[in-house]
Amino acid sequence: MVFRSTAVLCIASSLTAMYRMDLTLVCVVAFGFGTWRTFWSDAGAVVWTMTVLLGAHVFLEWRYWYPSPVIGTLLEPWAARLHGVLQSRIDHAATGALHDFLYGVLLGDRTGLSPEFQAGFRMLGISHMLAVSGFHVGFWVVLGRPLKWLFRLRKWHLVYVLGMGAYLCVYASVVGSGPSVVRAVGTFCFAAFAVQMNWKVAPLHWPLLMAWLMWWYDPEVVHRIGFQLSFSAVCGILIGLSGLPAVEFLQSWQQESLKGTKLGFLVPIQVTLSAWTATLPLVMHHFGGASPYFLIGNLLIVPLFVVYIWSALFVLLLAPIIPCGALEVWNSSFEWWVAWVLKVAQEISQQGLLEFFSQAYL
Repeated sequence: MVFRSTAVLCIASSLTAMYRMDLTLVCVVAFGFGTWRTFWSDAGAVVWTMTVLLGAHVFLEWRYWYPSPVIGTLLEPWAARLHGVLQSRIDHAATGALHDFLYGVLLGDRTGLSPEFQAGFRMLGISHMLAVSGFHVGFWVVLGRPLKWLFRLRKWHLVYVLGMGAYLCVYASVVGSGPSVVRAVGTFCFAAFAVQMNWKVAPLHWPLLMAWLMWWYDPEVVHRIGFQLSFSAVCGILIGLSGLPAVEFLQSWQQESLKGTKLGFLVPIQVTLSAWTATLPLVMHHFGGASPYFLIGNLLIVPLFVVYIWSALFVLLLAPIIPCGALEVWNSSFEWWVAWVLKVAQEISQQGLLEFFSQAYL
């Protein structure tokens, strides 16, 4: 509970000048009205906040003289190897638009994506697919779930969590260690470890703890729009899904948390609406507007792109033994799909949604 309040107070104090926030309102958000509140928990949050705020300046001065992060240095050799493997597999199996798309969603390199491609994604409100975050980290976690069978005994589950966490840390370094992917990897590691240790911790605390740690490591990171959008979206989703089993799944990807879930088809709608609502003020402030077609894009367009990402992961694993003819069909089908999506985005932007659908059915 102390960490939640501390995270809000520390980060809000750094953003006060940027957004001219009222610290009285910040204190209300930080401490809330929960029954868990006590004098000592509130006092602990205040003491922690003051200590960290005062120590942050000393840390920044130390970072000035020692700018090389120790963690990044340790991961660089492994990240270079993994990057090389993924890049060679993508170059071997994919061509054209699919090649550039996989570079973007798996390697974090969007330089090959055309302006028309990125504009179409923005028009449909699905640009988040191109920013490596928890959405992409989840693919690797789910892909590695069969390995958990090797550690069937519960006491060995922790070995799987530590191994997957180590791989995800290396992968985060591969894609540039942006705020969104660091948040996703750190949240998974904390949440999955807590599940194995049977800790009863509210899901919202893990991303807030990651936000606080990232702020402590580099207080300037909170001024990056990627940091603000990432944590706003995940906090909005966790608040929107509060009380549902899907909350645990979205953090630690524990399949057991989805057992007995009712009306699961509504979860994607709740996730989309929660993330859009939480990030809307930031999007309006920095970009001057948001796509009104986000729900259609996320529910109708994103799923097929997800199919291509899943197929890409299996292709990258099995690329040397897949026939060239199958790879050609795979690449050409993606070219057709992207061309259709961009055409739809362009027509909707010119005609509007209602007119587009009326012409499509008449």
